[in-house]
Amino acid sequence: MYIKKLTICLFMLLAMVSTACSDIRDIVGGGTQDLPTDGVVLTLKLPNFTKNTVATRANEQQQIKSLCVLCYDADNKYLGMSNITGADIKPKGGDSYDVKVKAEPGTVTLHIVANTNITESDAKDAEGKNNLYNATRDGNLNLSTPVCWGSVTVKDLLSRKTDVSLFRQFAKASVTKNESLTNFEITGFRLFNTASSGTIASESINKVALPSVDCSAKTVEYVTGEQPFYETPADKAYMIIRAKYDGGPDTYYKVEFLINGTSTQMDLLRNHHYQVKVTAVNHEGWATEDEAINNKSENRLSVEVVDDNPPIVNMIACKDYELGVCGKQTVLGNARTATISFVTTKPDFTYNVKWNADWITGYNVTKRVVLPTSAEHPSTGTLYTIDLTLTANCQSTAQSGTVTITSGDLSRDVEIIQKGYDFRTDKNRTVQIRGLAGLTQEEQKDYFKWMDTSLQGISQAENQGRVRNDGLHFFVGNNPVYYLIPKLQGDELTCNDTRVNVDKESVNGFYKVMLANNSDESYNDNNYNRWISNLTITTITNAGTKITVTYPVYHVGLFAQLTGDAAGIYQLGNSKASGWYYYEMVDVKAKVTKKNGTIEDKTYHMLDRNLGATTNGYYSPATTALEGNVGAIGGYFIISKAQSSDEAKKDDDVVKALAIGNFKVCDNMCLQGLIDNNVLKIEGKNTDYGEVYNCICIKTADSEIPEIYIPMSGYYEGKSNEDPVYKDSYHANLWTSSRLSDYQGFSSTSPEYGFWYLYLDAFGKSLNLSNYRFVSGSSGMNKGRYRAMPVRLVAE
Repeated sequence: MYIKKLTICLFMLLAMVSTACSDIRDIVGGGTQDLPTDGVVLTLKLPNFTKNTVATRANEQQQIKSLCVLCYDADNKYLGMSNITGADIKPKGGDSYDVKVKAEPGTVTLHIVANTNITESDAKDAEGKNNLYNATRDGNLNLSTPVCWGSVTVKDLLSRKTDVSLFRQFAKASVTKNESLTNFEITGFRLFNTASSGTIASESINKVALPSVDCSAKTVEYVTGEQPFYETPADKAYMIIRAKYDGGPDTYYKVEFLINGTSTQMDLLRNHHYQVKVTAVNHEGWATEDEAINNKSENRLSVEVVDDNPPIVNMIACKDYELGVCGKQTVLGNARTATISFVTTKPDFTYNVKWNADWITGYNVTKRVVLPTSAEHPSTGTLYTIDLTLTANCQSTAQSGTVTITSGDLSRDVEIIQKGYDFRTDKNRTVQIRGLAGLTQEEQKDYFKWMDTSLQGISQAENQGRVRNDGLHFFVGNNPVYYLIPKLQGDELTCNDTRVNVDKESVNGFYKVMLANNSDESYNDNNYNRWISNLTITTITNAGTKITVTYPVYHVGLFAQLTGDAAGIYQLGNSKASGWYYYEMVDVKAKVTKKNGTIEDKTYHMLDRNLGATTNGYYSPATTALEGNVGAIGGYFIISKAQSSDEAKKDDDVVKALAIGNFKVCDNMCLQGLIDNNVLKIEGKNTDYGEVYNCICIKTADSEIPEIYIPMSGYYEGKSNEDPVYKDSYHANLWTSSRLSDYQGFSSTSPEYGFWYLYLDAFGKSLNLSNYRFVSGSSGMNKGRYRAMPVRLVAE
C-alpha cells in the first residue's frame, strides 16, 4: 500500500478580469464584479490511499468531513476563513464532491485544511501572519479521515491551474516479507520513538516540520496492517517486528529506518509510506521485546525499506521554470522495481525519462501530484513518482545506472544502485568456518549466519560505513582459520592472489580456502600486513542463468571472544562486554624515547577500537550526532587483582587475560610515543548538525582508515559484588599495562610499588598520562574497591 495524495480540482467561476484589476492585490471575492456573488465552487477529487496508476479510480473510499479555507494577503497576513461542514460537501458521484466558498477581499493565497477544527490562533500568530506552519495537532491518528493541508495562489487559479493536492499530516508504515520466506510468519509490529505531534502545514516537502519535536510516542499494541505516525526526524524512530521463525514461538526483531545500502537513517516525512520488506531471515529474534529494544538492530533479519515518494534533493532552475529530482536510490539485487520522484514547474509539466543501463527496461508513472506553493516552490509544480522496471542482478557485485530526467531545457540525473546477488544467504552456498576455537559445530556450519547473529562490531554501521560482513576473514598476526565453500556442478573458480590458497580436492564436495603459507615473510601467517583480495565462483544454473559470486577476502583484522574472567570479575559496570567481537588493525607511528635518551621511530599495530567495543566510531555524550556511538567504549576493566605488595610487584594475570594473541594492553611508552609524534591528540571538530566537540583521535599510517578514536568513557569505581560508582563521563580514559616506576614515584622496595598504574586521561583540550592506584588502600594493602577503565590492545 502506498500513500496517495488527495487531489483537489478547483474550478473557479471567474468573470473576465478588467485591465484595472490586473494587480493580484485587487482580486477580491464575495460580491465583487470579479467573482460570482455566491462565491467560488470547488470540485474535490478524493483518490485512494493506495499505490495506483494515475487517474485510476479509488478502491478505498476516503471521507472529508469538514473543510476550512483560509485567506491570506500578499504579505501573508490573515484575512479570514470559511468553514464547510459535511452537509455542504455534496457528492457528485465516484470520488468527487462540490463545495462552495467565498474569498475575502485582498486574498492572494488560499490555504485549505481538512478534517480538523481551525482556531484563530491556528490561523494567525501575534503579528497576524500565517501560523499554520507552527500550529500542531497531537493524539491518535486516523487513516480514514486524515488531517490534510494544501495551498494555491489566486494568480494560479486565474491561469486555470486549478489542481491542488492536499498533504496528509502524517506518514505511515507497514511490513511485508518475501514470498520465499515460508518459515517466517510475521504476527505484528510496533513503532517506537515517533513524534508525539505534527504541524498542520509544512514549508518543505523534503524536511521534517518539527525537527526538535518530542519523539517518545509508540504504537499501543502490535498491528499487522498500516500504522500512521507523525513525521519524525532521522535517528529517532525504530520498529520492532514480532514473528515466528521455523515454527517456533514469537520472537522480536529490531529494525531501523535506514536508506538502503547505507548506514544512514532517513527522515520520516509526512504523506510518505515506509514499507519495510523482510528479505532474509537466518535466526530467531530476541526472546522478549525489551531485549530487542535494548540491543542494536542486527543482521539476523535483513530488510529493505521502501519510501513510496523519495525526497527531492537536487534542483536546477532557468528563468521560467525549475526541475528537481530525488537523490541516489539503492535497491536489492533481486528487486524488479526502483522508485524515483521528480518535480517540474514547467507550465505544460512535460518531461522525458531516459537511462543508460540495460538492466533498466522501462517505467510506469504511479503518482502525479500538484504541489502547494511555498518558499521552497514559489511556483505551482507537479511532483511525479515513477517505478523503473528492472531485471534481477545475478552478480554478487552491485551495478549502477543513471536515469536522466529532462523537462524543457533542464535535465538532472538520478543514480540507481542495484545491490548484488545475496550469496550469503544462498542455501546452496553455505560457507563453513574452521579453526576458530570457541565455536560450536552448529556455528561452524554456517559462517555468515554466525557472523550476523554472534559477531559484534562487524556491520557496516559499526565500521564507519566500511563493509566487512560480506567476505572471508583471515587474521592479522597468527591466523588459525580456513573456510569450506560448497562445490556446485558447472563451477568455475578463479583466484589469482598467491596469498590465498584454494584446495579443490582434499575435502569432498567443498573448496578449502586457506591463507597461503609462503616462505616470503610478507605472506607468512604470522604477519601484520593489511590487504583485501577476492575469489570468484561462476555457475550456470539449470535454467541457463549465469550467477557470479565474488567473495571478498580480508586480511585486515581478527575475531576474538571475551569470555571467562575477562568477561566477568575483571570488569565493573552495569553491563559487561562478553561474546565475540570484530577488531580491525591499523599501523600507528610513535617516537619512543629509550633509556639512554635517544629517540627512535617505532611502528605499533593497534586495534581500531577498545576491547569489547562494538564500533570504531567516536563517542561523545555531549553531542546529539555522536551519543549513539556509546558502543565504542567497550568494557570497563580492572588492571590487576593483586592482594598484597609482593603480588602487586609481579602479578600480570589480568593483563595477560585481556590479551588477544600478540595484541596486548598498550603500555605507557606506546601512548607517550604517539603523543610525542603528534599523532595522538585532541582536535576540535563539528558534527553534521554543526555541534562543536573535542575529538581524541590517533592518526594512522593507513589510507583506508586515516584515523581511529579514543572515546569519552569515564571510569567505574567499586567492589566486584556491589553496584559501582560511575565517574567523569566527559573524560576519555585508558588503562596502560605500565606500573608507576621507581623513578616516577615509588622505590621498587616500597610496599606501594605495583599498586599504581599509568593511565591516559583526556578532558577538554588537556591530554595527559597520569597515575592511579588500581584499588583502594595504602601501605601495600588491597581494600577491595577497584578502578575500572577501557583498554586498547597493540602488537609490536
